[in-house]
Amino acid sequence: MTSKRKIEANRQNAKRSTGPKTEVGKAKSSGNARKHGLSRRCLEEGAVSSPLVRSAISEGFEQQRNLLDVDNLVRTNLRLGRIRQARLDLLIALLECPSPKLAKRLAGLERYERPARAAQRRFLRRWLKPG
Repeated sequence: MTSKRKIEANRQNAKRSTGPKTEVGKAKSSGNARKHGLSRRCLEEGAVSSPLVRSAISEGFEQQRNLLDVDNLVRTNLRLGRIRQARLDLLIALLECPSPKLAKRLAGLERYERPARAAQRRFLRRWLKPG
């Protein structure tokens, strides 16, 4: 059970952390997700729905797989490719001009990579499961 003191401290902290109040602050924070574009949906929809991509991936497995699973695996791999490219770009920028801000952004890529890798493992486990 959480103590009354801790609950009250949480309430006080919540009152202070309500996000930006000024228009300038709101405009600045609204652009946070656009710095690298990793939180947007996959733009490679045409590549995912391509019959060539589906057949190329399905050929690697003995049996025909659900096309939705193939699309999800392709989408996940494209997402991981975008994350790798963003990491490479940040590493190059960090080497050219070291700064704590770039180092923090580089560490923040883990937020996007971890779920994509988990999704990739989930799809592959499902595919490779006998049955």
